[in-house]
Amino acid sequence: MGGNGHAAARLDPARRALAELAGSRERPPFTIFDVPYPGFDGRPRAGRLDEFLAAVAQSIRASGSAARNEGGDARTLVYATGIGGLLALCLRARGELGDVPILLQAPVLWGLARRLMPRVMRMGLAQIALRRAFASPLFQARFARKHFRQPLDAHVRARFFDGYARCSALPDFFAWLTPQLLRRLEADFAARPEALGRITVWWGEGDTIVPVRELAWTEAALGVTWPVRRFPAWGHYPMIDDPLGWVKALSDAVETAAPLPGRVDPEAR
Repeated sequence: MGGNGHAAARLDPARRALAELAGSRERPPFTIFDVPYPGFDGRPRAGRLDEFLAAVAQSIRASGSAARNEGGDARTLVYATGIGGLLALCLRARGELGDVPILLQAPVLWGLARRLMPRVMRMGLAQIALRRAFASPLFQARFARKHFRQPLDAHVRARFFDGYARCSALPDFFAWLTPQLLRRLEADFAARPEALGRITVWWGEGDTIVPVRELAWTEAALGVTWPVRRFPAWGHYPMIDDPLGWVKALSDAVETAAPLPGRVDPEAR
């Protein structure tokens, strides 16, 4: 589950690294399934957050079914990065993914309520300015220098920023993912605290987009303490900066995930 402006092309370096890792094995250690968000990569937008989440949940269920049909052992791990972390928690609050472990990487969660940018971006003119900025070669070069740990290949950089250009859901996220949503999630999880189980967190110590201090705000709001693993060499985009290292770490995480006792999600039983 990607972050804001995510494009499937962001995972191309990781897919190549996965193929490299699989070269010494009989089969790849796992399969990457990129959840296709409505309104991303040129897809039609969802009309409401509920529709968006329902489409995401259906895609995850379909990926789990496909893995089992291919002879997999039904180990499914949801990896959610950036704003994808908040979307994963929204699914848990809806009763989805109850049996599936969730790995949050530098998630944007309760820090959302303290950030200035989301408030500013609810204004239409600011959204137009942001799109123009992401289309500017000068902005792209500065963003890449600041937020990536390794120099970006020109093709990878172009595909990365094209994800923002093709993301028609950008204004939807700023309208849907608000402090009011956080209050609803707090109430939902207070009634069902077990829904916050089987969650772990990864964070790159070089992350210049989401600081690790934001996790404390989330844990205080939800009354939880999640296990955290820090990666000294990672920034916010390890699947691009360090694709082989990311794939190896994810392979270990999938390997230790317990096989599921049936379908991916309680509603699919």
